[in-house]
Amino acid sequence: MDSRALDMNAAYLGASRLQLMENAGRETAKAVLGYKNIAVFAGTGNNGGDGLVAARHLLAVGKSVRVFAIDGARTPDCQKNLDILLNSHKDVIYIRDSKDCESIRPALAGCDLVIDALVGVGIKGQLREPVKSLVDLMNSLKAFRLAVDIPSGDGTTKVNANKTISFHTPKTPDAVVVDIGIPLEAEKYCGPGDVWLAIPERKPESHKGDFGRVLVVGGSSRYAGAPYLAAWAAMRVGVDLSVVCAPKEVVERMPANPNLIVQPLKSKECINEDDVELILRQEYDAMVIGNGIGTDEGTKEAVLEILARSVKPVVVDAEALRMLKPSRIKPNMLLTPHTGEFKRLNEEYDESKREKQAEEYARKTKATLVLKGHIDVITDGLTTRLNATGNPGMTVGGTGDVLAGVIGGLLAQNKDALKSASAGAFLNGLAGDIAYAKLGVSMTATDVIDRLPAAIRQSLEYR
Repeated sequence: MDSRALDMNAAYLGASRLQLMENAGRETAKAVLGYKNIAVFAGTGNNGGDGLVAARHLLAVGKSVRVFAIDGARTPDCQKNLDILLNSHKDVIYIRDSKDCESIRPALAGCDLVIDALVGVGIKGQLREPVKSLVDLMNSLKAFRLAVDIPSGDGTTKVNANKTISFHTPKTPDAVVVDIGIPLEAEKYCGPGDVWLAIPERKPESHKGDFGRVLVVGGSSRYAGAPYLAAWAAMRVGVDLSVVCAPKEVVERMPANPNLIVQPLKSKECINEDDVELILRQEYDAMVIGNGIGTDEGTKEAVLEILARSVKPVVVDAEALRMLKPSRIKPNMLLTPHTGEFKRLNEEYDESKREKQAEEYARKTKATLVLKGHIDVITDGLTTRLNATGNPGMTVGGTGDVLAGVIGGLLAQNKDALKSASAGAFLNGLAGDIAYAKLGVSMTATDVIDRLPAAIRQSLEYR
């Protein structure tokens, strides 16, 4: 799992990033106690904060330490540790541009160790100045080079580390891994870090369509609201366009919402084979199918044909799950069964082996599975996650449709089934928890949708 996402999940569980940074810096210092004259190169992010903590611990045991810090705005925890260091150690040299890199070379004479804490795993794109010049400078020194978590670098320039100390998980094949107190649950259970991973970054040059188009196929004369809930939930998690394909009678009864694109089908009361071609001609990045679709025999034949011919990611939910046989499951499918629906798909289901059986079923079918329950099990057969958000108030009708829409909306944006399912389960449950705290048993599915923006905002505050 991505280190930053892991840190976010740990913070959500109560292990603060500041405490993890303290542990990381202390472990780094412990690894280099055999050296005397040490230079620490610290960036402005949390990796730089790890290096500043290491410098403080090394100073505390009498080592000769010089700190070279990139000038600029720092993350709050990095700034906090710089402030702590400055309270007792004023000898910090700030690097403002590439010109400073050569001017500090004389100060490095006699160093037997340099600690690289410039940039961590969160770097995107090429190294910028003055970091690039500092990397070249470190590589030119005869001193031993230690990288904190991962050697600073990009595809063309990287610190040639003699040793790497990685935290929690190895970031390079030869890294020495140390424990810094990240709870095991931060990797096993879904959290805010999963949301951060699943929602793409929005750049100023972004335009309509960059963040996906979801297609919701569902509805019947009995269930006109289900596809609406799924489509609106998808919009609330950031998808650019949400399209509903539904029978004419469903479209007529559906709540008016100018944010949604609605495509009436040829059928009147329930989807049938006459609708298949029109549905498959729609443009979409991910499909959600089954919400309120009914159990008519003609609908079943249409759904199975759509699923057989679809090659893009598809969330299979509700009645569509009941029509599906294991032999028809494909790798592009993301299945969202509750226990009863999973029993129909897997006749050997044993509740006492819930997590293991979900994992084995996903591995056998090569699909991604969200087995809904008090604790959701999310698995692609290779990686298995658990989700604990949600509450008894979410037994109200429609919350399953909301979950399918949330997952579909995320899937249309990032095209990664496990990532979308993990974030979707967490977000849906968190929005439900926010609604339940205010409304109790009076909450409805639309109340959950209304709280999705707050759930996203709350999650991203852990960055």
